[in-house]
Amino acid sequence: MTASWLTPWRLRVYPRLLLAAMGLALLFVLCTGSGARVVSGRLGGDFAEFYAAGRIVLAGQAERLYDPAVQRAAECDLMPDAAGDVFVPFAYPPQFALPYALLAALPYRPAFAAHLAVMAGLLFLAVRIVCRDLPWATPYTAAVVCAAILFYPLLRALLGGQNTPLTLCLFAAAWSFERRGRMVAAGLCLAALCFKPQLGLGLLALYALAGRTRMALFACLGLAVLLAGATAFFGPSWPAAWLGYADWVVRTSLGMEGEMAVSFPGVARHLLAAWPRAGLAAGLGAACAVLACLGVVFWRRRGRSLDLPCLGLAAAGLLLAAPHAYFYDAGLLVFPALALLDARLPHAASLVCGLWLAGLAQIFAPHLGLSPLFPAALALFGLCLALVAAPRRIRP
Repeated sequence: MTASWLTPWRLRVYPRLLLAAMGLALLFVLCTGSGARVVSGRLGGDFAEFYAAGRIVLAGQAERLYDPAVQRAAECDLMPDAAGDVFVPFAYPPQFALPYALLAALPYRPAFAAHLAVMAGLLFLAVRIVCRDLPWATPYTAAVVCAAILFYPLLRALLGGQNTPLTLCLFAAAWSFERRGRMVAAGLCLAALCFKPQLGLGLLALYALAGRTRMALFACLGLAVLLAGATAFFGPSWPAAWLGYADWVVRTSLGMEGEMAVSFPGVARHLLAAWPRAGLAAGLGAACAVLACLGVVFWRRRGRSLDLPCLGLAAAGLLLAAPHAYFYDAGLLVFPALALLDARLPHAASLVCGLWLAGLAQIFAPHLGLSPLFPAALALFGLCLALVAAPRRIRP
């Protein structure tokens, strides 16, 4: 029944119609309300922090980017229903604020629309990059894109102004360029990915362990150029200001992570909140175990191809080991899901549907007391590990 209903024509046409319908619905939302306010509440969610960072740079206050009072003042009109002292802190490396200075030159609403369009395009590009190496998926790229957009973490990232699609695209591009021998481009993608150091530096280390020395070298050179540019623009004191502010943000958010956390450190701190030291030790211990496992796997791949299961394993593992990862970061689980489908694991489609439902169940996470995406990420990590360790016994 299902196979006869999901014909190739429908898999090509229906997703395009659904994407068009979602685009029209979003256009309607953008045309209602004014400023940061829409009929459903506040427009853009976390986009306010990025837009405010762009405002700060555009106003010539780049050296005060990590002053909480300056960030709060830059966001005051972007929080229509919040108290005056509420703001979303910008704790990314300073160079990440520069593109948002261009958006800050626009009114908030057009800026959010432009950001959403760029992120949607990056999500499409990430899926297309991976699907072009999967003969079974290439004709149905639109269907895969549609499924990815409707995956709750990615949907929330898009509508909430987050940058998970950029992370996905850089992951996919670095993997694809390396497989085609384009080490300069692959290394530069890793350097750009370091806007999230816990992911970019982690992936760089894994490729270095796998013997991709030229790729790692170009990544380090690209990162050095970015850091030098940040020093020239934001002043020599930015590393201390950024690290101090990021540490304050992480420590402040510890009590608010709760059911949003999807990494071992965040989940352990939440579940063992009554014993903070035990929670910290348990979370860091589990994260170190995951990183050690990743290191061994990639070390053993020296001189061998890093296929899609390796990409899926890295995405799931780095997500689990990150000191700070929220549910919208679980959009990275698209890679291990595609790896399972490509490997034709028994019941692979059911497993991927289970992941999609786990994403949807995030809506009920406050009542569950835990993000359902955490066990989903853990399961996908184990399955990709099995694929990498024993591909011949698992694949038909």
